[in-house]
This record gives sequence, C-alpha cells and structure tokens, in this order.
Amino acid sequence: MSDKTEIANPIKIQDNSVERIAFELMEKIANSESSYYEDGVGKPNSREYYLKLYNQCHKVVYSRASKIDEILKD
Repeated sequence: MSDKTEIANPIKIQDNSVERIAFELMEKIANSESSYYEDGVGKPNSREYYLKLYNQCHKVVYSRASKIDEILKD
C-alpha cells in the first residue's frame, strides 16, 4: 500500500463529495486543535500541518473501513 497521494487533475469540491467531507472534517479538527500562546492569542499552524491533516481526513472518509490508528501514524 502506498503512503503517497498523488493528484493528477484539479480537485473539484462538490457538496457531498469525499473531498468536501474531508475538507470540512479537516476544518473542524484544525479548529479544535489550534494552539494558543499563554496570552490567548492563536498561533497559526503550518502548511505541512494542514496538508497532512487533509490527507488523513481524506483517507478516513474515502475508505470507511480504514483503521484510524494506522492513518494517524502517518
């Protein structure tokens, strides 16, 4: 099984597509995991964080029988 996800064409995010659901899941997780400095001001996550999170969300949504523990190891 490959650890890479390659995109050959532009992604179309439609209402009930796997991509839309993965994107919305990513947004919810990113909002709940956002880190804060001691003064309460938000610290932005890196681009790598969002790409990895979206990849994990897409794998979970696309393969409903996937094992989440294995996906989170990525």
